[in-house]
Amino acid sequence: FIRVTDFGIEDIFTKNFEVSPDALPSYLPDHVKEFFLSQEVVGTAVYTTHKKFDANRQVVGYETFEMDELESEGTKKVVALSGPVLDTLENGRVLIVDELDARLHPLLTRFILQLFNSQENNQNAQFIFNSHDTNLLEISSLRRDQIWFTEKDRYGCTHLYSLVEYEYNNKKVRNDASFRKDYILGKYGAIPILRSLNLEGRNGD
Repeated sequence: FIRVTDFGIEDIFTKNFEVSPDALPSYLPDHVKEFFLSQEVVGTAVYTTHKKFDANRQVVGYETFEMDELESEGTKKVVALSGPVLDTLENGRVLIVDELDARLHPLLTRFILQLFNSQENNQNAQFIFNSHDTNLLEISSLRRDQIWFTEKDRYGCTHLYSLVEYEYNNKKVRNDASFRKDYILGKYGAIPILRSLNLEGRNGD
């Protein structure tokens, strides 16, 4: 999974370490720290291996990165998602992810989504997520019945509705409609209402 997502990672391995007071987050209350330390908790650090090249682009060795310190936020998210995604597909489970597209390239988001709409999903696994990535609103990625919108009204209440049930000008949305284009045009609602920003007379405040 990590190889095909093109992060240049050759290998992943872990090392266990004894949790010391310095290794615990500073925001933890003292009684929580004492509990962890009294249990002799063992921590796990994740490391990645990358190829190292010379000036002639020949491999001359490998470099080890401590993931939390040296890998990008996008790489860390894909690694964190890889286990739940594969476990869900292999065992027919339900996976719920909040803000799937955060810190991910749009093609990576689509790749993960398409795994659940492909022959790889032979155990009827289900993937539930929310996203602001309008690139996913394509017929090649999602069917009408797989798309739901949320819209907040002026009273602060959020309404949830399905695209397959939505009507525009008293007509149902067609299977071959341009979901993304029509959404951006506001045909389905669930878009922010942006007002003009008047900066005149603010005197630099």
